[in-house]
Amino acid sequence: MTMRRYSNLRPALAWGGSFGAVVLLWQCAALVVALPGPLAIMRRIGTDGPALYWNAGLATLRCALPGWAGATVAAALCALPATMWPVLAPGLFQLGVMSYCLPSLAIGPVLMIVLDGDGPRIMLAALASFFTMLVGSMTGLRACSPSQTLLVTAFGGTALQALLRVRLRAALPAWFAALRISAPASVLGAMVGEFLGAEHGLGVLLINAQQSLDLSRTCAVTLVSAAFAGVLYAGVGIVGHACTHWARDMPLDLARDSEALRAGWTAGPNRMRVLLHGAGRLAGTTVLALGAWWLVLRMSGVTPYVGRSPYDVLLYLTDGAEGPPRISAIAGELGITLQDMAAGLVGGIMAGLVLAMCSQLWPPLHRLLAGPVFIMQAIPLIATTPLLILLFGRGEAIVVTVGTIVTFFPVFVTVSQSFAQTPRTALALIAANGGGRVDALRRVQLPAALPSIFAALRIAAPLAMTGALIAEWLATGRGMGYMLLNAVSMSDYDGLWARVTVTTTVSMILYGLVGLGEVVAMRTLTGGRAR
Repeated sequence: MTMRRYSNLRPALAWGGSFGAVVLLWQCAALVVALPGPLAIMRRIGTDGPALYWNAGLATLRCALPGWAGATVAAALCALPATMWPVLAPGLFQLGVMSYCLPSLAIGPVLMIVLDGDGPRIMLAALASFFTMLVGSMTGLRACSPSQTLLVTAFGGTALQALLRVRLRAALPAWFAALRISAPASVLGAMVGEFLGAEHGLGVLLINAQQSLDLSRTCAVTLVSAAFAGVLYAGVGIVGHACTHWARDMPLDLARDSEALRAGWTAGPNRMRVLLHGAGRLAGTTVLALGAWWLVLRMSGVTPYVGRSPYDVLLYLTDGAEGPPRISAIAGELGITLQDMAAGLVGGIMAGLVLAMCSQLWPPLHRLLAGPVFIMQAIPLIATTPLLILLFGRGEAIVVTVGTIVTFFPVFVTVSQSFAQTPRTALALIAANGGGRVDALRRVQLPAALPSIFAALRIAAPLAMTGALIAEWLATGRGMGYMLLNAVSMSDYDGLWARVTVTTTVSMILYGLVGLGEVVAMRTLTGGRAR
């Protein structure tokens, strides 16, 4: 009985130990680096009064929670018809990609002008959460075995009944995983809105602390924001674990689990047909994006001075003698941003994959990493970047660090979740043949995790772009991120919309390249099967 009780307490002890180790290392580092330690931060919170941070956190949650909930509902409303009528999936999915690739630093000032009250911050929180929820919802609704839906049909059931009786239950693991990732993202989105303009909230408190060079209050706001995001993350994790304990008994089908194979990335076994199909999808997405752009401007009533149409951007880039220098300048800025993005993306992917595999080979490591990984995700990037500048300076190191932080979490969480849900029957088969954890990882878990790895890459690629933009804005003073905010400050809305267009387009192209890579890998692994 005592051993069983100790076994039940092991996860909690591991979490407590990892948090304690982080706090201890932080306090020791504060003796060497000119940063406040945990004790100094606690004293500062006591001096300021906990009510100051509590009220600011509630003001941020007042925008983050509606945005998070709205993104969840909107993702479900897109995923449900896309599942029942697959012909709608590509168009709805590409709208989600477009919303995800919009740089919040650029679209935020426009939202501040168009929307009133808390509307801009709620919208930014929703944009930060929507695409992750859309991917999770679409992945989950397709996660059930085809034999299960065929069984419902064989007994006279409709597609709606199959959805209600089979697909919704099978969608829970992927849906809860998406909720866990999107919860801190909604807090970050709300704080970005507060950073751009608000009267209350953690973002406002953070701006005031940074402008007065108050490091102890800056760190205090950072920890409080992490605590608020952490409550959301931990709450979703607890509920998700209780509701999806059966997930490891689900059958394994890599062709079914691959989002790219499902959402219409493929057009047959011929490689040229696949490439042509991808080019057609890109053209269709472009037309859809331009139409949505024009429609939103029409419906929102934005003045032409602020809201530029696709035609205005085209004129700006092709205007006689001024067009070529503008294109050249934007291309140079984009080249710098792509280099910054690639450095952070590679760092985050490698760190996430390596630590996920090491955690699988040695399970206690996952429990030990839970605390530090969670802290890394829950702390808003805008809050940590000024602190990271003090540690790494304003050179390439800060760019790599910010990019790695922003892309590491979705890779680590998504791949670890996939490893944890490997079917028990597959692991038992490896064990029965004398294989160990390394054999199970190499022969079963890594191949089974490929759809999750590519899903993480699709999430991480635009995130890496966002991380590069933030690092350029706050640290390096170069590249597209710096020029986006410079265009806003100078009311150069033509330049702003042109850079938003280029950044979003590049992010969508990178997303498409990841999908094409998934097609190649999954076709090779599954022997050409695709739905």
